[in-house]
Amino acid sequence: MQTRAFRFRRFMGILPVAAILLAGAGTASFGASVTDHVPSDVKLTIVARGLESPVLATAVPGDERLFIVQQNGVISVLEDGGVRTVLDLGERVTFSGEAGMLGLALHPDFKRNGLAYVSYTRGRLTSVIKEYRFDEAAGRFDVESGREIYSLEQPAGNHNGGMVAFGPEGYLYIGFGDGGGANDTYANGQNFDSALGSIVRIGVGPGFETPFEIPPDNPRTDGPAPEVWVYGLRNPWRFSFDDSLLYIGDVGQSGQEEVHVLEAGAASSGLNLGWPLAEGNACLGDAQCREKELNWPVLTYATSDGCAITGGYVYRGDEIPELKGHYFYGDFCSGEISSFVYQDGEVSKQRSWNEILGPVEFISGFGRDGFGELYVVSLTGTIYRLDPA
Repeated sequence: MQTRAFRFRRFMGILPVAAILLAGAGTASFGASVTDHVPSDVKLTIVARGLESPVLATAVPGDERLFIVQQNGVISVLEDGGVRTVLDLGERVTFSGEAGMLGLALHPDFKRNGLAYVSYTRGRLTSVIKEYRFDEAAGRFDVESGREIYSLEQPAGNHNGGMVAFGPEGYLYIGFGDGGGANDTYANGQNFDSALGSIVRIGVGPGFETPFEIPPDNPRTDGPAPEVWVYGLRNPWRFSFDDSLLYIGDVGQSGQEEVHVLEAGAASSGLNLGWPLAEGNACLGDAQCREKELNWPVLTYATSDGCAITGGYVYRGDEIPELKGHYFYGDFCSGEISSFVYQDGEVSKQRSWNEILGPVEFISGFGRDGFGELYVVSLTGTIYRLDPA
């Protein structure tokens, strides 16, 4: 059997992302309904192509524009069938391996304040969150408006995370991997004093006197890393909110890929998601890990069936009403798109879409537009929309 590292080396001559894969929007509320019938007459429609290493598509609820994040430091907008650049950070962004521009979160009040939060890598390996203001008159972000909100030094070039998204309570969530290497080389997974291997939760935007503030219901409000909300993650490359639920796709090492579903805010504050005590549903090294207070994934699949999970979104559109409430995710190597329904603490209606949609080359991200429709992002430069056939 080929090793996982070998499989990735095969792709390094094609794509800029090397090693294990592994960037959000204002939280949309589309209603939490779930349908019983799952259709078979769906297709993927190409809506954009020729982009350089896209990793995410996102939108403002009720807005026609689709913002596309590209790893090379460019944010584009898909509008009226055309793509145009709205932010180009150029050499400010370190674009190499898993580093680059990795995420975008549009402020929940974006239509009025124009604020957005961009996640990218700078210099040798520093993860940066920077606030930019969109100039509606100019139709682009004002580069000079950039204000640094948060930064974190990365010890290695993989497991950088980089996803950002606003939760339903208005706080910004930021995902960071364990710092890279294998087997939690830098011992960050279970280190509650480090933001590495965690999801950070902070207050940003108008109304805050400092670049960011610590929510009063975070696990800690002082100490080395009071911004940490949950920990025990290996590489939460992509996550998304659906109303009050946060769906996290955490990339596995060699055993299992996993999806966690957490309640936003105080309900999940301080949870330990297991890594490296556990991978998926299996204990690693510590045979007593099941006696510890860990949050276990709601779904796993064997890493050997792909190589790296790419978390997606819950479908909330109107074009395919039968899919409302279904969470879609993919695998970077196999290209397989799958879905399931999470309701009342249980997973149901699991499905692979390979026979209908076919594998999609190098799924680096997903997207959900302002009306709840779903998009698939390929690192090769193509954006697809899920449509009725």
